Amino acid sequence: MSSNELIDRKYYSLYIGNLSADIRRKELCQYLEHFGQVDECQLFEANHRRWTCFAFILMRTPDSINQLMSTRPHFLDNRRLYIKRALPDQCSNKIEHFLTSENVLIQFKNSENQEINEPDFNEENIRNYFQTYGNILNLYLLKNNRCVIEYSDYDSVDCIILDSPHYFNSHELHIDKYYSTEQLKQLDRMFIHNHELPLPGAGEDDEHVGQFLHSRRYLNMRIRLLNDSILSVKISNEIKLETIHRGFLLTINRRKELLEQIKELNKQCQILHEKNQTIKENNQNRFQFNNKLEKIYQKQIHDEQNKQNEWREKIELLQEQS
Repeated sequence: MSSNELIDRKYYSLYIGNLSADIRRKELCQYLEHFGQVDECQLFEANHRRWTCFAFILMRTPDSINQLMSTRPHFLDNRRLYIKRALPDQCSNKIEHFLTSENVLIQFKNSENQEINEPDFNEENIRNYFQTYGNILNLYLLKNNRCVIEYSDYDSVDCIILDSPHYFNSHELHIDKYYSTEQLKQLDRMFIHNHELPLPGAGEDDEHVGQFLHSRRYLNMRIRLLNDSILSVKISNEIKLETIHRGFLLTINRRKELLEQIKELNKQCQILHEKNQTIKENNQNRFQFNNKLEKIYQKQIHDEQNKQNEWREKIELLQEQS
């Protein structure tokens, strides 16, 4: 298969899990053809090591895949189907094809071997680029130019991985799904119970099982899971520290805002106090002025009354003389 065919194929492929043990290929294809033409359907039936069926689907167009993903959840034979985009081996580890995550870990490729100083690797630029893949719930900037993005839908993470490689200012980015410790425990259980691991009582003797458990392939997988668990705990702690740091900064900023508001309120109170003092002084001046006016008016009234009395006496005197 050529590289172009592989690139094309990865956008047309779908993984469907949790299928009924009684499902038939024709029945599954009939359901999927409501969303577009099905080119290939590989159905893996249940057996003594695998209690559910799953299938790999190749659709005719990527739009069919997008429509299937955007119209989740899907139900068939009263079972809720587990649907995700099939990731090629070049995009992720084999067993991780079947485990979804809403979190993606982003870092510069080969950043462990060389120190990359990239000042533009900030929250605004990262968000502007990766928000085209879906709704971002949280974005955590970590040490050493690393970042964890939490999406509302696991399909956004699969689309990012499918579109790899990604570049940031000519630096290639290394993209991985980020799993919590609980998800890694689930991944561990999936590996233990997957069809590659022989189980006692299933036609395999204890010696065969022991040989498998001591095989290089099994030990390498266990080491990788252990390393992933250590990395997950480390990143989880960094995220917690980043969350605490953000909360601390928000508290400080909120405290500054409150102090500014208190300062502004104190200024307004001082202004109101000065205005109130001015009004008091004005009222006092008006009171004093009114008192003066009242005294003047009283004196004028008294003088007028005296004048009237004098004139009245003069008139009476004139009347007597006449």
